[in-house]
Amino acid sequence: MDTQSVSRRLSSILFTTRFWQLLALTFGTLIFLTACSTPFSSSPTSLSGKITVDGSTALQPLVSKAATLFEKQYPQVHITVNGGGSVTGLNDVTGHKVDIGDSDIYADPATYPDPNLTDHLVCVIPFTMIVSSDVPVTTLTIAQITAIFATGQITNWSQLGGPDLRIVPIVRPATSGTRATFRRYVLGGRDELSSLISINSSQDLVNSVANTPGAIGYLAASVLNSHVHTLEIDGNAATIENIEAGHYSFWSYEHMYTLAVTNGSPVDAFLNFMLMPQVQQQATVLHYVAINDLKFRQLSSASGMLAFHAPYLEERKRFVL
Repeated sequence: MDTQSVSRRLSSILFTTRFWQLLALTFGTLIFLTACSTPFSSSPTSLSGKITVDGSTALQPLVSKAATLFEKQYPQVHITVNGGGSVTGLNDVTGHKVDIGDSDIYADPATYPDPNLTDHLVCVIPFTMIVSSDVPVTTLTIAQITAIFATGQITNWSQLGGPDLRIVPIVRPATSGTRATFRRYVLGGRDELSSLISINSSQDLVNSVANTPGAIGYLAASVLNSHVHTLEIDGNAATIENIEAGHYSFWSYEHMYTLAVTNGSPVDAFLNFMLMPQVQQQATVLHYVAINDLKFRQLSSASGMLAFHAPYLEERKRFVL
């Protein structure tokens, strides 16, 4: 074979090779573009339906804000968020009345034995004592709070260094997780006096305390406003530092309870969304504590354990670093 024949043969082979390379590249590009144009299961157009939520009024501000953000991202999903109290949330989700039941308290397996009931921790909520603006007291001891709410031994602010003004305790109803937390971790399990004024929601309670001379109550930090002022408990404010150190026990994890949830469903997507940075940042803005921000020191001695209140030693010990 002469030189020209060899040259033509090589050119033919090279052309053929380049043709197939170009064809493969074009075909691959088409596959990529087709894949990119196909919506993923998490795209806004792939989620649709309704989600119903009720329960804790302490958690309601964050869930309502998250619902608004979620609906903007997934416009075919509509979320209804109502209050009613933690017990209402637990009863309604286990009774198949809502998709998600919000709660400030753990669901006792003895009361809610359904094995499909699943706890989703979404943040931490500090609770605080509040008083009306005409009460200049800034701190109360556990014993003093108990004497006001449980035994009735203290009835006037003058007994606590304040003005000669009748103390008006305002509490939450029996369905409230805030009340359950207050009774367990502030009153030491004691019942509140049956004669006290009861307000159904945290939002209404703060307004009632603000507008009632001599009033005192308790609520989640997420619903505070400037018309009331907070009280320290035993000289400790409701800060993350005091909670971590075990000096402040009036707080709880916020739970969103569900029954069986299908992976990829709107409810599943919303629960995952609650833990996304944009929602956890909103939690901080609304005076919750982001779920990953609260960290306890490791307890290695009996004396260290005594520094913590009973709540930590029981339910909360699984969150030690």
